Amino acid sequence: MRICSFITNDLNFEPAGIQPCCNVRALRVPSFPFFGGPLNLSDYLRYLENVIVELQGHTSLCCNCPHLTETDVRAARTAAPEVLFRTVSLNMHRRRCNCKCVYCSLWREKGPVYAVLPALRSLFASGMAAHNCFFSWGGGEPSILPEFEECATAIRKEGYRQYIHTNALRYSPTVADLLQSGDGAVNVSLDSGTAETYKKVKGVDGFGAVLRTLARYRERAQSPDCIHLKYIIFDTTNRVQEIRKFFRVCRDLNIRNVQFSFNFLEKNTGGIHKLSIAAAAFFLVTAHSLGMNATPFFVDEAELERIKTFVV
Repeated sequence: MRICSFITNDLNFEPAGIQPCCNVRALRVPSFPFFGGPLNLSDYLRYLENVIVELQGHTSLCCNCPHLTETDVRAARTAAPEVLFRTVSLNMHRRRCNCKCVYCSLWREKGPVYAVLPALRSLFASGMAAHNCFFSWGGGEPSILPEFEECATAIRKEGYRQYIHTNALRYSPTVADLLQSGDGAVNVSLDSGTAETYKKVKGVDGFGAVLRTLARYRERAQSPDCIHLKYIIFDTTNRVQEIRKFFRVCRDLNIRNVQFSFNFLEKNTGGIHKLSIAAAAFFLVTAHSLGMNATPFFVDEAELERIKTFVV
């Protein structure tokens, strides 16, 4: 039986639907139409049953996705999938952002953003969120949403931890409170070590504002481990000098959790350039030499193997 664990474990809110994943590979993935309001989980479960049936035949659905696996047919003969959400991703605001990153085109698009709080309340009442379910805010920029504070507070009251992907252009007291209590963490994609490169990559002159926000978050954070700085490596950022300056920022802020990623547009078209692979290897070696925790973000196993060839 062909199956993906995301189908029964993950729930992702997108601008026009809910689905099991974020689709970083630009595939045709399952997506159930949803535009706000209470969440009808019974209908969604029936939809997932049909998805699982379709995956057993010749279909373009999730074609060539590495997360599709074969499992024992005898163990899979059930009337309905056993669903318990262990992660919930909030991305209904993908087109709502105060940045203009060169590796993203969504900020150019317009469209309404539905309120997600009614759906979250439905989820809480259903009992289908695991007791340790992890809520992740993506986007777009969550901190500029009118309902962000109310939603984040509601999630926190239910006892769930939150991970906020934010550009940190603006300071959020709600985010700061989550960091102080240890109920949340942030991931900031800085993608640079200087104001000049930041402006080239992010499309706004905000390097200083981001560093000030990060300093305030670091001051409030229960632990430096609550703050993760990310570096997306591509042709504008893959210079050794820039990476060194990025790590200087990390040291100045006493931030020790770093991530690296690649440009998804590049990954899904021509593949990752050799210079970017070498830069990723330099990133890992530098982080190790500074005693920092470095982790890949949506980096495939094949890409990791290429990186290893540069690490001696």
